[in-house]
Amino acid sequence: MRLVNDARRPRGWKSALLTTGFLFLLSACAPLAFAQEAAPAAIDTPQADQELTVTDILKLPGRVLGEGRNTKAVGQHKVKTYRVEEVMLPQVKEVKIKGETRSVSKAFRLTIKGGPFPVRAMPPVIWLDETAVGYGVENEELTEITVITYDESLLVEGATFYLSYGDKKNKEDRTALAEKLSFGGAKGGNR
Repeated sequence: MRLVNDARRPRGWKSALLTTGFLFLLSACAPLAFAQEAAPAAIDTPQADQELTVTDILKLPGRVLGEGRNTKAVGQHKVKTYRVEEVMLPQVKEVKIKGETRSVSKAFRLTIKGGPFPVRAMPPVIWLDETAVGYGVENEELTEITVITYDESLLVEGATFYLSYGDKKNKEDRTALAEKLSFGGAKGGNR
């Protein structure tokens, strides 16, 4: 009989406070849940003023300007060969080249092949001669590392490709490719 009496007894202010707090939390979170569901539809909609990302440029078709043929891995980073592609951008992009803002309509995709390259805490850096072109992006198989540049002046016939990891200023830990950059008539040298 004691159980029945306890069930009928009023719960008091603690229970009312707990219920009110729960309802408040639910009402505050419900709009966030609906907003998260609606967000992917906004992302899927292409916009003319949408910023072009490196990931977008990696997916665009390109015209091969130069490609090496070496098949033997060399050095501590197991580099083999390279590919240089010209990529026409779907829209003009404002970029900084050597501290100067320029409008560009094309990019250059530089890829070092080899590996499998290790996934490290420090990012890979692709170099042309003494210039660190930028941080590279590995493909899923870890057999290619690619960097995007807008600076065509870096593409000099006979330049040496290097791969390192970490700092763009550290030239100590670089591995040079056995081949030099060659356009094989496709580009006709530095323009």
